[in-house]
Amino acid sequence: MAQRPNHEGRRLNRLLARAQELAEQVRETSERVHQQAREAHRLTGIARQQAERGRELSKAGREEARAAVDWLKWSIDTARNGERRQSNSDES
Repeated sequence: MAQRPNHEGRRLNRLLARAQELAEQVRETSERVHQQAREAHRLTGIARQQAERGRELSKAGREEARAAVDWLKWSIDTARNGERRQSNSDES
């Protein structure tokens, strides 16, 4: 009967050792997941900044395009008005 408790003791020790190994793996995995979550958070912040910068650039581009269109319209109107004045003075 002395062997039985010893046998169970070894079995319990193996079980305890396996539980400790698994606990260590869980701890390491949770550390990796936490690190990846921090990195994801950092990258999300960068993505937000870049998206905001993209919106600002897009808005500036639209404003520049409108200004160019307005300038072209003004140039065309000015040229047409000049032609009209010239043709009116030719008729006089």
